[in-house]
Amino acid sequence: MHTGDTPNLADSFMAVARRIRHTHMGALEPFGLNPSQSRALHVLAREGQPMRLRALADQLRIVARSATDIVDSLEAADLVTRADDPADRRAVLVSLTDTGRTRLHDIDDARGKVAVELFDTLDAAEREELQRILTKITAAD
Repeated sequence: MHTGDTPNLADSFMAVARRIRHTHMGALEPFGLNPSQSRALHVLAREGQPMRLRALADQLRIVARSATDIVDSLEAADLVTRADDPADRRAVLVSLTDTGRTRLHDIDDARGKVAVELFDTLDAAEREELQRILTKITAAD
């Protein structure tokens, strides 16, 4: 690639990222969640077992105080529960509730519809190529 192409490519990429973020936020709105809360639910589901609040913060790449705020709001919505960690009474374990799992399933369905809407202009070969390119860029981290 010529270095002269890089700014245009970066601008295009950022425009797509903004569109994805805006559309994703719209998909979360009916669930009363923001992207940070959705990400926290996904991390907890992927972990598959109770997580320490500190580990959740690390996975989300945020400070513990911000994770506490996210968990507070998710707990108020009955999507997660907290329990004392029996191995360390100073630590708190966070778990998905059944309601949280159901909500996450609904969110994933909504995200799937958003993905179809966003990428419907690409044919199957173009989507595969885009996936290959994005995977390559992500792996370079």
